[in-house]
Amino acid sequence: MSEEQTQIAISDLVLAANIIDLATQRGAFKAAEATQVGDCFTKLVTFVKANTPATEPTEGSTQPVEESEKNE
Repeated sequence: MSEEQTQIAISDLVLAANIIDLATQRGAFKAAEATQVGDCFTKLVTFVKANTPATEPTEGSTQPVEESEKNE
């Protein structure tokens, strides 16, 4: 039996952040969970930004949108 290593790419973390954002918008979390969910979202977005080269987004690319960016 060979061991396969699971790899996580930046795009996987972007997808996870987008899922958290969508679930939050749809009210999937209780109020008491909001801080933990928000902290996790913030950590994912911060990590993605710190580990992604600064380039202009291309059409069709998936990038998490922070709450502060949504309200502009």
